[in-house]
Parts: sequence; structure tokens; C-alpha cells
Amino acid sequence: MRVMNRKKKLTLNTVISIAQRLVAVICGFILPRLFLRHFGSDVNGLVSSIGQFLTLITIFDSGMGVVIEASLYKPLAERNKKLISQIMHSGQKFYNRLVVILFVYVLGVALIYPNFVSDQFDYLYTLFLVLAISLSSFGQYCLGVTNGVLLSADQKGYVVYASIIVTTVLNTIISAVLIELNCSVQIVKLASSFVFLCRPVFLALYVKKHYQINWKEPYDSEPIKQKWNGLAQHIAAIVLGDTDVIVLTFFASLKTVSIYSVYLLVINSVKNILVSATAGIRSYMGNMIAKNEQETLSKTFSYIEWAFHAAVTLCFSLVAVLIVPFVKVYTSGINDANYIVPSFALILSIAYCIYCYRIPYLDIIMASGKFKEIQGSAILEALLNLVISILAVFKFGLIGVAIGTLIAMTYRLIFLAFFLRKNVVNRPIKFFVKNIAIDALAFVLIYLPHLFVNIDIGNYFDWFVYALVCGVIAFLVILTINFLFYRKNTILLFKKILSIFTRKSKSIEGRT
Repeated sequence: MRVMNRKKKLTLNTVISIAQRLVAVICGFILPRLFLRHFGSDVNGLVSSIGQFLTLITIFDSGMGVVIEASLYKPLAERNKKLISQIMHSGQKFYNRLVVILFVYVLGVALIYPNFVSDQFDYLYTLFLVLAISLSSFGQYCLGVTNGVLLSADQKGYVVYASIIVTTVLNTIISAVLIELNCSVQIVKLASSFVFLCRPVFLALYVKKHYQINWKEPYDSEPIKQKWNGLAQHIAAIVLGDTDVIVLTFFASLKTVSIYSVYLLVINSVKNILVSATAGIRSYMGNMIAKNEQETLSKTFSYIEWAFHAAVTLCFSLVAVLIVPFVKVYTSGINDANYIVPSFALILSIAYCIYCYRIPYLDIIMASGKFKEIQGSAILEALLNLVISILAVFKFGLIGVAIGTLIAMTYRLIFLAFFLRKNVVNRPIKFFVKNIAIDALAFVLIYLPHLFVNIDIGNYFDWFVYALVCGVIAFLVILTINFLFYRKNTILLFKKILSIFTRKSKSIEGRT
């Protein structure tokens, strides 16, 4: 049987992950639009608010997962089956305990949350909606997470991403049919639960077939180091991500939450596609760290850092330009709330642009297993967002929570860049400063002309044409600036792209 090398696995992981995110983006725009049209802004805001309160459940997906993954790199590289089984056994035991804790949390949310929206929705209506959404989340995150983590650590994340594509499409189809049949929102969310249960079942069967895991392998000392540090950081990340909606729920209105959720839907779609582009990078660099290939690691990371900064700047400068026209078209015919808030859109776009810049920094730090060392910065980031958002929401509303998010995410990016240069990849901070300065220049050059252009966009076709024109201009700006300041990297990137097409062309010629 042919075994793929780590570069081929990285490519496959990246391609399938991007495909998964694109499917998620398409499906992610279909369902909220149906919710808005059939149930209105209040129910859409209610669903978004409940979803944010329940995202603590995603602790199963990433909180402990990254720690287990970092622990698996070395034994997988050494093919140490006994240690792999010990790590999987320890991880599963940890999850089994957390299931109980999270069940109590979900039950508490189900019983208490309806009281905060009782002036708009019946208590039982909200209670059953919370339970339906939580069942979906449990089905997606809580069953067999260790199997997905094992596949990701072994650079087989493409198996996980493919299973997500199938369940996402199925969920969208089934949910859309139920909505069109005028089923209640509770029934729609309940149906999602059964769809998402298919994925962990499939992953369990796949791991059982391809790996020899002894789920009862005994161990004397804990094989997973820093598990609580990883958990604490993920809880902080959840607080960071949920703060805005929670603050708006308590201090604004459900309509405001709905407005926020529509903008976040667009921004998260772009963010998730960018995250998918780095899907295999953590395990790729983790393999280098496990084999102590420091020089290769440093060169590889510097190139990834540059390329990712350029891609993030291109994408989010376009988001800042195009998001308001898109939201205008997306919410056309929905008149129960004002969805056009340009200043909020700009600040939130910049905030998540900064969030995405830090992804490769966080990936390489986590691949090196340094969870405890960066735990404090994660907690402080969450606290900054919470405190600033609460203080600013009374005066600035939506813009206030966006400001809190921007400040918090800027702090964490700077911290991670300084931490990285001393503890993982030893290099001067000037590399980071240069990247950020060029990013800022490109963002301004792409966004500023937009302020002087007034185009009436009334449908998706108009928006698509406008987006295409803006995209070409933005790409040329990014290309020109990077050619001026990063000529070697830009030429190298084009050579790599050209070599891919050359190989494909030769392969086709060979078959004809």
C-alpha cells in the first residue's frame, strides 16, 4: 500500500478542508436566510443567542483536542502504538468526565435562559428550542472527538473534513425541506441532531478499521501533558467569541443580536475558509518539531507567515468593501430591523482580520506543546473583550462590542508574535513588524477608494460583478506591494503554482 509523505498529506488536507469550508459557507448562507424569511429577526436572534450560550460544548472539538493532538505527534512519528493507545485512553476518560459537567451546564441554560426573553417568547417555546439546539451540538462535538483528533494528528484530517461535508449538505437539505413544510424551529433543530450523529459514528468505524487502539491501555504517569492549560485557553477563546452576542443579549435587543449575527455570518465564512487553508499546517510543523528539524521549521514558518498575511489582507480588505452591499441584498424584504451599519462592518472586519493574522503563530506554538506559557494571554484577551464591550455597548451599541473585540484581538496578536520569537522560532521581531506595516498599507489602498464610489447594488448579480471588479483590483494591489517588498517570496510562490500546472500538463500528456 502506498504511503503519502507529509507534503502530499498537507496538500490533501488543505484542499479537502477548503472544500469543506466552501460547502459550509454556501450552506451557512442558505439556512439563516430561510430562518429570517420564515421566522423573522427576533427568532433568528434568539437562535443565534442560544447558540452562543451553548458554544461551551465546542470545548470537545478544540479545547482538549489540540492538547491531545500535540501529544500524539511524537508517538505517531515513532509509530509507538502503546503510547498512542495510552494517550487515546487518557483523552477519552477526560471527555467522559466532561460530558457530565456539560450536561449540567446545558440543563442550566435550558431552565434559566428562557427567563431573559420571556417578554417576547413563551417559556416552554424557548426551553424546547434550547434543548433541540443543544442536542445538535452534543451530537456534533461530544461523541468520539478523540477519533477525529487522532486522524488530524496523523495528517489524515481530510477524512474528518469529508465527513463534515456530507453531514453539512444533508443537514441543509433536511432543514430547508422542514422549513418549507412550515415545521417549527424546534423540529428543524432536532432533525439536525440526528444528522450530526452520523459523523462521529463514521469516524469511530474508520479508526477501528485503520488503527490498533487499545482503549484500556494502562499507564502509570499521565501521557497527556498540560491538558488543563489547553482546556483553560479554549474556554477563554469561547468567552472571547461569545462575548459580543451575550453582551448584546443582556444590554440591547434580539433584533440587534440578529443584525450582529448576519454580519458575523459573512465574516466567519471568510475566516473559516482562511482557517481551512492552514488545516494541515499544525500537524505538518508538529512533525518537524517532533523530529527536531529546527532549520526547516524556521524557513517553512517564515514563508507560511508571509503568504498567510497576504491572503488574510486580501480577503478582509474585500470583506470591508463588500460586506455592507451584500447584507443589503441578503436582507432585502426584511424590514423589521436596520441591517445597514457601515462603521460596525468596518471595525468588525478589521478585528477579524487581526484575529486571522495570528492563526499561524498560534498553530506553531500549540504544535510545540507550549499551552501553559500562553494561557494567561488567552484569559486576558477574553477579559479585555468582555470589560470593554460592556462599557462601550451603552454608548455605541453594536460598534461598542466591535471595538472591544478589536482591542482584545490586537493585544493577543502582539503577545503571540513576541512569544514566538523567544520560545519557538528564534528571530528578530522586525519580521512581524514589517508584515503588519505592509498589511496595513495594502488594506488602506484597497479600502479607501471604496469611500468615493457610490454604486447602487440591488441584486446578487450586481453584487457579484462589483465583487469581481473589486477582487481584481485588490489582487493587483496585493501583488504589486508584495513584489516590491517580498520579491523572492512572490517569485517563489509563482514558481510553485507554475510547477503544479506543469506537472498536471505532463500527466495529461502521458495519458493521451
